[in-house]
Amino acid sequence: MSYRLRTRQGVLVAVGVLYVMVLAWFNRQPIPTATLVHETDSNMRLRATSSERLGTANRDMHWLEPVQYLDDNGTHAASMLDIDAGLLYIRLHTEYRTTRPLEPLGGLLKVYRKNLQFAANGDETAWELLFVERLPGPVRRAHLDRTRLRNEDGTYAPRNLAVLYYMPCNETIAYRVRVYELEALQRAAGFEAAVASAGAPWWKRAAGLGAAEAAVHAQHLANRDHLCPDDADDDVADAVYAGHRFRHCVGSAGLTMRATDFALAGALEVLEFSLRGRTLLYSRLNDVVRFRMLELPAALNGSLVSSDAGISSDMARDGLQESAYNQADMVQTRGPGVTELLRDIGSQSFLAQLQSTRPGGGVDVFQAHGGTTGDTFFFSFSLLQNTTLARKWVHEDIKRYRLPVHQQFSGLSRDELRLVNDAPLVDQAGLTSVFYFKATDIIVAVDTQWFRDHGSTDVTQLQRVRESRPPYISTLNSPVAVNMTLDDSGTLLALSTVDDELFVFARARASSTRRILDYRRYFVDATLRPWVATDPASSVDALDEGDADAFNWQLVLTWQPPAQMPTVPWEDSFIAPDNPFPATQRLIVRALPQPTTACLRFLRFDSAQLGESTHAAGEAIVRVAALSATGRLRIWDLDSHKQDPHVLWPFMTEHWGLLFILAAVVACCVYNERRWT
Repeated sequence: MSYRLRTRQGVLVAVGVLYVMVLAWFNRQPIPTATLVHETDSNMRLRATSSERLGTANRDMHWLEPVQYLDDNGTHAASMLDIDAGLLYIRLHTEYRTTRPLEPLGGLLKVYRKNLQFAANGDETAWELLFVERLPGPVRRAHLDRTRLRNEDGTYAPRNLAVLYYMPCNETIAYRVRVYELEALQRAAGFEAAVASAGAPWWKRAAGLGAAEAAVHAQHLANRDHLCPDDADDDVADAVYAGHRFRHCVGSAGLTMRATDFALAGALEVLEFSLRGRTLLYSRLNDVVRFRMLELPAALNGSLVSSDAGISSDMARDGLQESAYNQADMVQTRGPGVTELLRDIGSQSFLAQLQSTRPGGGVDVFQAHGGTTGDTFFFSFSLLQNTTLARKWVHEDIKRYRLPVHQQFSGLSRDELRLVNDAPLVDQAGLTSVFYFKATDIIVAVDTQWFRDHGSTDVTQLQRVRESRPPYISTLNSPVAVNMTLDDSGTLLALSTVDDELFVFARARASSTRRILDYRRYFVDATLRPWVATDPASSVDALDEGDADAFNWQLVLTWQPPAQMPTVPWEDSFIAPDNPFPATQRLIVRALPQPTTACLRFLRFDSAQLGESTHAAGEAIVRVAALSATGRLRIWDLDSHKQDPHVLWPFMTEHWGLLFILAAVVACCVYNERRWT
């Protein structure tokens, strides 16, 4: 009897173990793992801004960009960064507390630079502060245009960072746009004279000075000579940036970025905002049109220009040196009218301008719209285009989704509520635009192409729309993506999740049939440029539900951080003002981990600069970089990857709750067998 008992108990345990092994085997990750080739040391990370200096609605924005690219001289591929110039890290605080009575809040922009020589020799240097600039008012929106479209002379359009801020003035609000030209890093005026007056190194705290004396001395240098203090000094830096006379300062390199201010007419609240080339696209609350577009004036070399017209006394009081351009002098395009005043369209709605070469100044706008009607949340995206000079707009629906939410969102869980309220991830590079919608868990790619029949001179512009549902990034079973980046060629896409997992997607290189200009060739061959369309209307190429082709995204690489990596709690700024969570659920949300990755960026290296003998001279080596808010930089090599040999242990650590319940059930069954003996 004892032998039979032990046999039955052994069978129960064996069945449980076999069940776990089968689950782990079917749950294994068949996708290779990207190789982490670099991670910044902890002693080279940046100081975090004190939370006491940030407003309650502050939202940090981060960008990682090459300082400059190598010239397209035919010896190497396009869009290769210059290692000698380095990387730019741009950090923007939307609400920064100041000591000015009439300006309690303002935006704060910090720009850092890092030498990239460590990518070749492994000797990394710390981030260098280039300049700090405080905006006159809180930041409402910001958008980085890095499409770098090719001009007629073979050069690329400059990259620009547009920051929308507002300034309360008496009984109204004035909206301003400050555009920073990333290609125009230049020596600050009067820097040599300021250094000669202050002495070098001015940023070091003098011996014997306390925190108060050092802060007074640093404020004097920042206000008079525009010299930045040591950004790593907690006691001094934040006090200087919050000073009532502080406007901007430069670091030891003496470099700043050319900026131009533009005034937006009216006082209606701006809802959506983006910049592409020299065209500013925005929508406003309670406006009579869906959106407005402004052509920013530029010189022959592509740099933005400003005029002395339009400067108000309020702008002069705020110390703006860059003149605001009068909106009456800028070309404005009005979008389609609305049947009722434009209400708050929610965080799932946005506008994105697409490339257009149609005659008559044709405009193509990709529109996404989300909202609720009764007990249903709906989401759709469509294409808006004006087909004639008579400003006739055509609206073409592409896709529409529905999600039952019941009354007051009572049918959704806490996580589903967060996904509905989170804004989609958007990125544009070249002729490709990518959108990741968290509520529907789909990736939408829009590629601008041109089509011409054999023997014909008529050219039709295509907006090719493809939907892809990313595998292994399910909003129900794993953390949702929070960062996204598109490479300059439009063939690679990277996503990172709340748990700092990395997912890299790629698209197959489809052959160019029927003389369709493949957007990938546009970046590989420096002689190709977008065609000029002759058809007054753009065509939409979209697949039916369930169909796929070479333009859909396929998962090719993954990476997971070590399990022992510490996490930090979410801050209050993560909760949107229109978040429907009750107070108790907000406490639960803040207990979840916050991603340490602030932004992603694909980097295209020249094999000659990296010293890679395994690649041909001039061949591009593509790597993906992830940057945290503390300045920690991770870089993965996409050409070197490996398959994870471990199957059982990752499954056990990820599904420990299931294993605990299973072990409890098996233990109860074993005890029950023993009991009846």
